[in-house]
Amino acid sequence: MNYTLILEVPADTLAQLQGYVILTINAVGWLAVVLTQVFYIPNTVRILRTHDVEGYSLFGWALLFAGLACYLVYFSAEGDVVGIVANVCGVTGAGLTTFCIWHWRRRAGATEAPLGAISANRG
Repeated sequence: MNYTLILEVPADTLAQLQGYVILTINAVGWLAVVLTQVFYIPNTVRILRTHDVEGYSLFGWALLFAGLACYLVYFSAEGDVVGIVANVCGVTGAGLTTFCIWHWRRRAGATEAPLGAISANRG
């Protein structure tokens, strides 16, 4: 025997429940924005304070910058405010960090090894 339980939920209760779900999802999205954007702060502050970019990959940060810029275009086209804010912050943080790595590595005369190359410390 198969039994089907049918619950009738008043339309206003269903609409209220949907509103809570949407509010919760939006809150999770904004929390994700805050948590992921905090990532840039210690790295960027350290680089700006010390001008030490050793150990930072210019290629890696440039890829991150390009990827976030693509996401920004996508979320802008979709009209997703959370995605737009997240990626404006991300593009700004990654762009500043990428510029600092490029600038201070160039000033120090250091060069990044070509992609796939392995360098040994010969100190």
